[in-house]
Amino acid sequence: MIKIVRGSCAWCLPCAWAFLIFVLSSIPHLSTNGQFTFTLSDKFAHLLAFMPLGFFIYSAQQEWPLVDRRFSFKLTMVFGLLYGLSDEIHQIFVPGRYFDIFDFIADGIGVYLGAVSFVLLNKYSRQLVKITTHE
Repeated sequence: MIKIVRGSCAWCLPCAWAFLIFVLSSIPHLSTNGQFTFTLSDKFAHLLAFMPLGFFIYSAQQEWPLVDRRFSFKLTMVFGLLYGLSDEIHQIFVPGRYFDIFDFIADGIGVYLGAVSFVLLNKYSRQLVKITTHE
């Protein structure tokens, strides 16, 4: 099983990433100055920002003894969606930013893809270890 950070610091990465998202969300009138602008580029940016958060939350739960592994994916989605909602609410109070339900949906998709990528990476890395140790 892949474990990004072991022990008591397992939640450091998701917390640090959540803080980074908070800092970026606090920047008034955040834009890319015309670079990387395409249809739905804002939604894509939200998806990319929340994908690592989903990955890190799922990873941290693998080290957390209070979580039944059967509920890890659901809890990752709950934590990620609650954070995405709080981020959208936070943006109401930032000049030039606003609550957007489609940003929230993109946040949720990002969390989902991050958790799925952890599961797939974990699955295929174990298979790769089996293949390389049997040769």
